[in-house]
Amino acid sequence: MRHDQQILDLGVDPVFTFDSLIVGGSNRLAHAAVTGLMTSAATSLILTGGEGCGKTHLLHAAVGHRQREQGMDAAAFLDPEALANALEGGGERALTRFLARWQDEVLVAVDNLERLGGGSPALQEGLLFLFNHLRGNRGHLLIASRLAPNHLEWLRPDLRSRLLWGPVMEIAPPDDAELEAILSKLTADRQIRLAPELVKFLCARLPRRIPDLAIALERLDRAGMAQKRPLTVPLAKEILGL
Repeated sequence: MRHDQQILDLGVDPVFTFDSLIVGGSNRLAHAAVTGLMTSAATSLILTGGEGCGKTHLLHAAVGHRQREQGMDAAAFLDPEALANALEGGGERALTRFLARWQDEVLVAVDNLERLGGGSPALQEGLLFLFNHLRGNRGHLLIASRLAPNHLEWLRPDLRSRLLWGPVMEIAPPDDAELEAILSKLTADRQIRLAPELVKFLCARLPRRIPDLAIALERLDRAGMAQKRPLTVPLAKEILGL
């Protein structure tokens, strides 16, 4: 990885891979679109959905997969803060410097597009130039956002129209079966055993967001070890306030 790039793109979480993703009805189409992006004619792909539905997981997985296949300079992961750092100062020189830093990438992933509206106009201009740069070099832009571009009123029209050239895939909240599969995967990763009734109880009582499941499981595991108690529904009610 180039030295000047190290301070700009964010680290890819090695836990977030395609293999570790639970694929089900809520995200199957999005998963297929992401894994097929590099052979797609579309420059961009946008994933939408509520917080905790797995958008960021897919972005990390795509960037990590491309880096392992083609080298660290082949893909980058950014968010609005990283874009702001890269475009510090604004103006033509900042844009030229910004594009030069990503000239080798074949895939750039940008997370949390909805937060771009709170930044300076240079952020949108930079993303527009990045889109055009990738399109001209047959690269790809993978974006995650809670809302689709046509619902982001502050988005400049030329950027909105370009982003809508590519597909927009919505990831729905996981259904009961997917949620149980995700929780089972989280417990396996932590080498924890949960009785089926506790799995169903947690999935029924906790918010349908993967981060909430992970946090609750960690709290429950720590309490069980500290109190030397088995992980049961009564313990979950006590520790998690359910």
